[in-house]
Amino acid sequence: MKVGIIGRTNVGKSTFFKSLTLEDVQIEDRPFTTIEPNKGIAYVTVKCPEKEFNTKCTPHNSPCVNGVRFVPLEMIDVAGLIEGANEGKGLGNKFLSDAMEADGLIQVIDISGKTDGAGNPAINYDPKKDVEMVRNELRLWIKSIILRVKLHGVEDISEAVYKALSGLKFKFPTIKEVVKNLNIKSIDEHSAELISDYVLNKDKPMVIAANKMDAAENLKDRLEDLKAHFKYPIVPCSAAAELTLKEANKHGFIDYYQDSIKIKKDLNKEQIKALDIINQIIKKHGNTGIQQALNELVLNVMKNKVVFTVEDEKKLSDSRGRILPDAYIVEQNSTPHDVAELVHSDVAKNYKGAIDCRTGLKIKNDEPVKNEQVLKIIV
Repeated sequence: MKVGIIGRTNVGKSTFFKSLTLEDVQIEDRPFTTIEPNKGIAYVTVKCPEKEFNTKCTPHNSPCVNGVRFVPLEMIDVAGLIEGANEGKGLGNKFLSDAMEADGLIQVIDISGKTDGAGNPAINYDPKKDVEMVRNELRLWIKSIILRVKLHGVEDISEAVYKALSGLKFKFPTIKEVVKNLNIKSIDEHSAELISDYVLNKDKPMVIAANKMDAAENLKDRLEDLKAHFKYPIVPCSAAAELTLKEANKHGFIDYYQDSIKIKKDLNKEQIKALDIINQIIKKHGNTGIQQALNELVLNVMKNKVVFTVEDEKKLSDSRGRILPDAYIVEQNSTPHDVAELVHSDVAKNYKGAIDCRTGLKIKNDEPVKNEQVLKIIV
């Protein structure tokens, strides 16, 4: 499972990425700071089942804080995009191919309108242009690849298009679906555009992170304007505020957890001033919006599920005695065998079934797992 952070240059992508991963990335107020994509681990948050089972978890692959489980996924921060990338401008195809590594996308925009299309300071720039441009560049690039498809004899269109888009993580059933539903018989400008739009919508779901909300005048109006023009979920956020809190927490100055801030050490005047500003942001908006944007994409838009695995269904432990040790993000229609694949290839190879630890009943092999289900994989 991999999430891509995309957008225009200099809108706060790298700050957004670091606020989720705390990876050491280059963050500067200038265009094209990120050239090679930054990669790291971020976490989706879900309720831990420990309280429900009246136990205390000892997690292995997914930390637990105050009953909230942090379930890992890969994240990639892609180089900033400029108009004409599909024709090779800026970092061109490199940006586009890096973005297609992801299963889902978060586009970061500057909702304050203080960064223009070239990544330079501006006054009242319209961020709708950024959303439209990024979508258009992705669509045109995929369309150009599809247009290079040459059909030979009775070759199946779906298979030919899938082969051309190999490596971009588009799914064969999606391509087959659009070819059938839209009755596509040949590859031309029109059909290539239809296929490009369809596969982008279905296989690369996206959320808009409306960054720099604290610097935006008339934020409510700006958000409503975006929502009126796009169907993507839009989450207002402040990556700079989240990163400041995460760094302060990391260095032991504060305890920061789900928008609760407790000071642990004496702070100087500048630190107190910065913390007061961030407190006002959280008081006004309820949160920084960063974790909310990631959860929105992974759990709500992509409809992924989180499952917990154990080896002993009565003790809820693994072979080392760790309670509720592991949690995994799985696709909507994943079966217990798919979960076994995530645990280990040997577990999947020797898979004999699975038990729902809440009911004690065996699960049908073709039955999709449930969100926050606790499973014992039988081998």
